[in-house]
Amino acid sequence: MNQYQTERRLCWMYGLLSLLLAVCVICIGVPYNHWRGTLDVCPGSWLENTNCGCILYGVNSFQYFNGGHNRICLYAVFAPLPLILYAVVMALFHMYRVCINNVGQYEDEKSTAMEEIEGESIVVTTRTRVSERNDGVIHCWVPSTVFACIFAIYNLVHASIVTDGYLKTCTQYRGALVKEFRASGDHATAIHFRLTCQAIFDFMDYIQKDAPNSRRGDIINTGVALQLALITAWLAVALWIAVAVYTALRAYKERTVLTCCGN
Repeated sequence: MNQYQTERRLCWMYGLLSLLLAVCVICIGVPYNHWRGTLDVCPGSWLENTNCGCILYGVNSFQYFNGGHNRICLYAVFAPLPLILYAVVMALFHMYRVCINNVGQYEDEKSTAMEEIEGESIVVTTRTRVSERNDGVIHCWVPSTVFACIFAIYNLVHASIVTDGYLKTCTQYRGALVKEFRASGDHATAIHFRLTCQAIFDFMDYIQKDAPNSRRGDIINTGVALQLALITAWLAVALWIAVAVYTALRAYKERTVLTCCGN
């Protein structure tokens, strides 16, 4: 794979990354804003958590169903923003190089010519290479690989927290449903072990009561929104790993060129 093909694929990957992360942010931000007032029913003592409007890490308390701390949802919404900015910049950068400069398009293409040396005809095969002096981006493959690895880990932590918070809220609301329906025996077993989290959040959308002095407005599909956030978050992790692999392979191919590390 020549440099042109690598950069073209990186352009698509970075563009898809920015789209996936933007969808993830929206799909967390909308449920958070929708449920913030309803779930923020923690005790009012200054010794306890009084900012529990997050849809993630919900808690089934004795009297109400409380949300998780707001800082969790704020992290889930704002943490991907630097990644989106970086992905957009890199997508535009590689798009410019691929669509306008066509850098590296003819790399590795062979050309054959006949040359006469000391009275003998010799077939000479040459291979096109990108000019090391004119294309400074080859010095950035190693830093790009490092950044992609760091962002993959960063995105992995974010996706793990969102997934764990989603599952904790689902588990806790199962208990709230058992209490709400006064279920026992097989009914309670079905709620705890047979209903999917999508079904649990559907119950939450329709039967969870508004907190005093709070109104949610129109009903949304909380389960679908959060599941989309999970899917896009984990797809973004996979794409960051793919970007790291592509840039690492390109750095290995250009290993003979001086890098910014001074090798």
